[in-house]
Amino acid sequence: MLAYMPFHIFLAQSVSLATGGLEAWKIGKDVVLALLLVFTICLVYMQRKGTRAFWYVVAAAGVYAVIHLIVWALNSDIYQRSAILGIIYNNRLPGFAILGYGAYLLTPVKFVFSSVMKIVIAVSTLVVVLGLLQYVLPKDILTHLGYSLERGARPAFFIDDNPAFPRIMATLREPNALGAYLLVPIALLTAYITRVAGKKRLLVAGLLVLHVLVVFLTQSRSAWIALVVVLGLIVLWRYAAIIQRLLRQWWPVVVGLSLLVIVAGWTQRNSTFVQQYIVHSNPEETANDLDSNDLHWKLAKEGLEGAAAQPLGHGPGTAGLVSIQNPDGGKLTENYYIQLAYEIGWLGLALFIALNVWLYRRLWRRHDVLGQVLCVAFWGYVVTNMLLHTWGNEAVAAQWWLLAGLAVALPAGIQKPTDD
Repeated sequence: MLAYMPFHIFLAQSVSLATGGLEAWKIGKDVVLALLLVFTICLVYMQRKGTRAFWYVVAAAGVYAVIHLIVWALNSDIYQRSAILGIIYNNRLPGFAILGYGAYLLTPVKFVFSSVMKIVIAVSTLVVVLGLLQYVLPKDILTHLGYSLERGARPAFFIDDNPAFPRIMATLREPNALGAYLLVPIALLTAYITRVAGKKRLLVAGLLVLHVLVVFLTQSRSAWIALVVVLGLIVLWRYAAIIQRLLRQWWPVVVGLSLLVIVAGWTQRNSTFVQQYIVHSNPEETANDLDSNDLHWKLAKEGLEGAAAQPLGHGPGTAGLVSIQNPDGGKLTENYYIQLAYEIGWLGLALFIALNVWLYRRLWRRHDVLGQVLCVAFWGYVVTNMLLHTWGNEAVAAQWWLLAGLAVALPAGIQKPTDD
């Protein structure tokens, strides 16, 4: 799952040109996940390897799924295809966590944390390289590999549809998802840069620079903000003593540079770069048009109003990414948490948040690299999900929730990652 999910859209669009069955390719990953979940839960039960915490997660996931079905039954007239996809998209998050948890419980002797992290970095590096190639290659290159609006995947993205301002998405569905997907690898590389020396440190530093560069080229403002949060927290948590020593010695320089950045930002606020890249404001828009910032607030506000008007929920698939399948139109809330409140009501949202809090507390208690990386990435995803439907992307969801399940199962202090 960790190795396949970042390439799922790319493979589904391209391979289906030869084999046909694009819809089967798209839904196949979720069918596989469902089957793996059934086998994992059954094997853990039959081999009596389940812990109390594991069964807590399974029970919470089961209740979460039942809430979706009950809300659907209360709103039986909603568009069926969107409802089914909404249930799948929302429930695969705890499903990934159960799969990760069960993977360790069933194979604790064979499990090696450092090998899993190498897979994460190797896959993300390949995605980064393909993203950089996409930036320099002709912008219609993916049309030759099955990408088109008619087939459900845009071949290229631009800021305000202006070809002068391209955005890359590599093998993921869209640029925002690519930026979010790279948060975990960036946190991991940042955490390890001082744990290695010589050529290995140069390699880690080089990979970190490439990952950050690709996040910038996505032109995803949510990913930029999340990147600052992730880098800030990982540096603060892992290198607090070094930072304090440097600040005591170089605080005048830090203050001077901070003031310089503030002044430069203020004086350049109306420049083309700031307006196009940062604000995403199109100078050709009329006074009556909404820019992307205004649209974010408008959609979020409408989503909150809809959730407040129907506290039990409008039904799965009535909001978020899958709602656009509805011929009558859907509700994009531009906020994953508001999406859940709109779809499955405040009770469903409360259960999802409770599961997040439980996982986060278990990760925080680890006090090691794995726990810190996933905790800082968690806050990065809180940022992106407040601005977008980030957890709706399979690659982003699989990476964090699978690793979170593994980390919760893996006892702290056992099989710690090695420097290589």
